[in-house]
Amino acid sequence: MAVPATPWQPGMRITIGRLAAKDYQAGTVNVSFTNLTSYQQNVTFPEAFPVAPIMNAEIASGAGVTGRFEVRPISVTPTGFTLFILLTDTAEGPDTWASIPVHWVARMPT
Repeated sequence: MAVPATPWQPGMRITIGRLAAKDYQAGTVNVSFTNLTSYQQNVTFPEAFPVAPIMNAEIASGAGVTGRFEVRPISVTPTGFTLFILLTDTAEGPDTWASIPVHWVARMPT
């Protein structure tokens, strides 16, 4: 993301940097924890954004107990965020995850 993507403006020059520019980044975090009802993991963006991006995160697995959990990004900054995972049905008690993939997408605000 060396050159941030920008909406096309009349008179702009086409450059290799502009053609390759993206206004988003995405990744996957493998999450593991033992006997917990909530968990937090810090994630650093591959490249810093100029401002805090808009975020989304999703559990990329239906294995085991993952269906009873929710995931969301919190404390978003231009350089990263904290992945917050919580059990939505606490009556079931703590659970364990082993390398469960969580996908995230961050994009520049419009």
